[in-house]
Amino acid sequence: MARIPESLIQEVLDKTNYIAVYQEKLRLNKKGGKWWGLCPFHAEKTPSFSVDAERGLFYCFGCQKGGSLIDFLMETDKLTFIEAVEELAEKAHVPLPKDEPRSDSSESERIQLYSLYDKLAKAFHWVLLNRRDALRAREILKRRALGDELVAAFGIGYAPADKNWLYRFLQSKGFSRDFLARSGLFSGRNPEYPLFADRIMFPIADQRGRVIAFGGRLIDGDGPKYINSPDTLIFRKQENLFALDRALPSMKSQDRALVCEGYMDALSFHAAGIAYAVAPLGTAFTSQQARLLRRRVSSVILCFDSDEAGQRATERACSISVSAGLETRVLSMTEGKDASEILEKSGPEALKKLTEYSISSGDFLIRRAESLFDIASVKGKYQASQFFFPYLDALDSDVRRNALSDLIGIRMGISPGGLLADYLKAKRIQGRPHVQTGEGVSSPNPLRRGLEARTADLFFMAAVVLCPESFVRVRQHIQLEDLEDPRARDLYLALEEASAHDAKEIGSILTLTNDDAARRYVLAVAASGEMDQEPERIVNDGIRTIRIRSLEKETMKIVTEIAQRSAQGSEGQGFSGGGGEQGKGHAEGQSSIHVLLQKKMKIDEEIAQLKGEVDERQ
Repeated sequence: MARIPESLIQEVLDKTNYIAVYQEKLRLNKKGGKWWGLCPFHAEKTPSFSVDAERGLFYCFGCQKGGSLIDFLMETDKLTFIEAVEELAEKAHVPLPKDEPRSDSSESERIQLYSLYDKLAKAFHWVLLNRRDALRAREILKRRALGDELVAAFGIGYAPADKNWLYRFLQSKGFSRDFLARSGLFSGRNPEYPLFADRIMFPIADQRGRVIAFGGRLIDGDGPKYINSPDTLIFRKQENLFALDRALPSMKSQDRALVCEGYMDALSFHAAGIAYAVAPLGTAFTSQQARLLRRRVSSVILCFDSDEAGQRATERACSISVSAGLETRVLSMTEGKDASEILEKSGPEALKKLTEYSISSGDFLIRRAESLFDIASVKGKYQASQFFFPYLDALDSDVRRNALSDLIGIRMGISPGGLLADYLKAKRIQGRPHVQTGEGVSSPNPLRRGLEARTADLFFMAAVVLCPESFVRVRQHIQLEDLEDPRARDLYLALEEASAHDAKEIGSILTLTNDDAARRYVLAVAASGEMDQEPERIVNDGIRTIRIRSLEKETMKIVTEIAQRSAQGSEGQGFSGGGGEQGKGHAEGQSSIHVLLQKKMKIDEEIAQLKGEVDERQ
């Protein structure tokens, strides 16, 4: 069976008695609203394995293993995903469609998918170059300083805004309706509705240069700015990198790779002659991608956005890269928010020059800690020391840990011996303070500080995942860019992808995450019971809080712009005396300030209204 529709998987799970299936493998007792037992995945004497009867999720507070019932069966019985679903379907008496037996069916489908994506990449590229409705896409690429030669080399294209074009085009090429439904190009809800429409299309190729997926950047309208193809027989987004096929020759000669945040950034580096640039397919850099690079190079340069979300993503990527055995350096964007902006505003030489100023990952983390914590205080030193634990854990030798601890001691005034002692203590007890969860049952607190610190964004998005029907409302108010925590962004992207394929089951949503820490957090917070009461209230409060924060940031930008324009106006008046062209310019400046003030007033009104709603609830 090549693929089971999400709607059918949901029907199977809806008719499944979760606890009954778990109890076939384990002895469970109900305590404090959850079911508890000894974990089958590690030796223990006190039950720390929790099962959520309503959602079907399991989580062990001892070894942090968790997932859906399907994940549980795959792990305990060594089943494939389809075999686990088939077993549950049989128990629930839900018939599944049977494929005609063909020993070569998977290989045949792979060949068809390669053919499909190859033809489609060429078609998208032709549309970009030749059709009138692709003018906006061509203008965007030109404005970003991506020349014709680069566009041709990477096969960049355009998917027309006409929602019927893609399906009609592919049917005209002889692809069947059933095959197209499994192709990863259409919505699971409507097999003729394309995932990609009115988007600049970036072909994603494997190491042999075969197109296996697409990334798409929205031109106009509602929806996520960037989306990727879902996983198929030929594509696993956690295990691939954009531009890897084009970067391999330079990676080999330079023995390094530059990992940046998105397609546009990678293309910008290539345009500047930095041909060893690649990008993960989403916001999170994964351990699989790091291992993929380690097989080809010995060092990596990380170059994510300069905003807070980008800096947090860099923190995690440092640990992931070092853990994979890569010598890791960090390139900070000082002249602009990202590489694409620097290329656009300052040209290729400025971007190329910037790559000479990378710093070691340890130096980056020290600078980051200095900016985050008050290291003059005891509390700040303690917080800073915990900040380094994930990176210390990723280092593969005591010598390197000692060297980093010495450097931290010199730069931050933290005792190297004390830092290592606290790290080893946290590692020994796994940083899990215990809380009472029910009569006679003790389990660790999943919302632990340090290694997986909780943020408001992460808690909010965990609530949305556990209440997935709320995502429709969340999307109306919160955009991906509004979230500061990269783990929260990863959950948002997983929900976007799940929504596109009509996947509503929590386990299915979690399989779409790139970030293991984000997935583990959702399972832990579900097991803690914190979401059992009023999850809708948690979602609503989160929408208000994040919306207020985003609006306040926008207000600060407007205030800064007003101050700058006022200063420019004052200088102009001083030289001109208010007459002639300068006087006219001054009047225009005053007019633009008035527009900004009006905009600020509207934002202030919305903030006041949102804060009023919070006050009413309190």
